[in-house]
Amino acid sequence: MYSSRNSQDVRALGAIQEQPSPMGQVFDPIPRATAYADAAESHQPLALYDPKHASLKILNNIAIHLEKL
Repeated sequence: MYSSRNSQDVRALGAIQEQPSPMGQVFDPIPRATAYADAAESHQPLALYDPKHASLKILNNIAIHLEKL
C-alpha cells in the first residue's frame, strides 16, 4: 500500500525500485484506499465492489505476471 503524500512510502518505494529491480520486475505501487476495507466489509472482491477502481489495473497486472510463473 502506497501513498505519495507519505514521505516514508516515497523513500521506501525509491529504495525498492533501485535495489531489487535487477533481480526481477518491480510493479507499480498499490495506492492506499478505503475501498479495500469497504469491499471487505461488503464481503465482495474489490473488482465487484468498485469495478472502475484505479487499483484494479495494477492488481490485474500483478496477477497476470504471477500466473506466468
